[in-house]
Amino acid sequence: MKKVYFWHKCIECGSVFQPDRFFYTCPKCNSLLLIERDEEWIDKQIGVGRQAQLFFDNIRFGKERDKYPNGSGVFMWLPLILPGFPKESVISLREGFTDLFEIPDWLKQKIGLKNLYLKMEGQLPSESFKDRGMSVAVSESVRLQKFYPELKIRSVACASTGDTSASAAIYSAYVKDKLKCLVFLPYEKISSGQLFQAMAHGAIVLSIKHPAGFDGCMELIQKYCARHPEIVLVNSKNDFRIVGQETIALEICQDLHWKAPKWIAIPCGNGGNLTALLISLLRMRERKMINSLPGIIVAQTKGANTLVRWAKSGFQDYKPGSFRNTIASAMNIQNPVSFPRIKKLAKKFRIEFFDVTEKNIQRTRALFMGAGANICPQTAVALDAVLQARNKGIVREKDSVVVIGTASGIKFPESGIKHPRIIKGTIKNIEKAVRFATND
Repeated sequence: MKKVYFWHKCIECGSVFQPDRFFYTCPKCNSLLLIERDEEWIDKQIGVGRQAQLFFDNIRFGKERDKYPNGSGVFMWLPLILPGFPKESVISLREGFTDLFEIPDWLKQKIGLKNLYLKMEGQLPSESFKDRGMSVAVSESVRLQKFYPELKIRSVACASTGDTSASAAIYSAYVKDKLKCLVFLPYEKISSGQLFQAMAHGAIVLSIKHPAGFDGCMELIQKYCARHPEIVLVNSKNDFRIVGQETIALEICQDLHWKAPKWIAIPCGNGGNLTALLISLLRMRERKMINSLPGIIVAQTKGANTLVRWAKSGFQDYKPGSFRNTIASAMNIQNPVSFPRIKKLAKKFRIEFFDVTEKNIQRTRALFMGAGANICPQTAVALDAVLQARNKGIVREKDSVVVIGTASGIKFPESGIKHPRIIKGTIKNIEKAVRFATND
């Protein structure tokens, strides 16, 4: 087998484990793991500073992009994120290379931000950012299955608020001759579009009535996978998921010609995407691919604002709340799995935390969709947090701000249709109805 230059490392006890079987927690202390890489070996392969930038620019914009798997905005970064990973185990649906959407001038003037961009991750194969991490997690499952047949790996599994299940289902469907997919969903707590995706792509779907919603489903799937080592858990507890999601920050900085934005705003549910963002930015700065770290704006809903409350306590008091319904169903998580990772990484950044009401989620989503941005409710949460930060003077008018758009708005039609601008019933007075609908 070809040698790989990465391994698992426990974030608490520091134990190191070779990637010769599936781990999602430390076998010694049961804490979370992260992938660590041989950074010196990577430097020898791609260089540092401008040399490293050109290495990846030549792949993305040159003839190297024609070579598999460089047509993927995830796997073109393979020498940096998973050095030595065998290309024959890569499962790619040409994910990545999403648009950096610049909002129109009229909206810039209206909100007082001249350099606001949206990273449109809803353009990925399953229409959410989850594909970046899932492509890597499924590829790793295939690698283990091929090179370590004694493990008898046959399936992947996840609990989900919708997007993770859709992504796991679509990648598993692509390799259904190798892997099956099992999904636990909170009953009637995800959008019909997301449920359809998981079912249509052939996943085994269990919709579970649990008082804790997603958090309850997550607890159940972990217990089930612990009893079945032949099943790989592909939630963000899986550190290979984090690795794939690191490529969002890499792509943003490359989109901006290797100049980090002043701020990056991110909606936070289970915390895997936030973890990946922080790790990726730190690694880029250490490799001198960017000169400075951006400020981070973390956004949650009022109903699932565990991290916001933790920040308000001076980062002393972490208390998961109780399940509450929210329009932003995909981030309806009270106890983010990746919190221990975030806690260790956050002190290295300037991070501002905001929560958003249900009314403002709807209002902000309508505002930006009305400007041509196909966004989900979760993205609206992050956008509203930016608007709050602007109103407080934290973000300035000329600051460059990138908001990570997590999914396509088409996956969440119900919440959009319920917006007050939809006039129900027979309208006798058309003039009156138009004035109502166009009232800002």
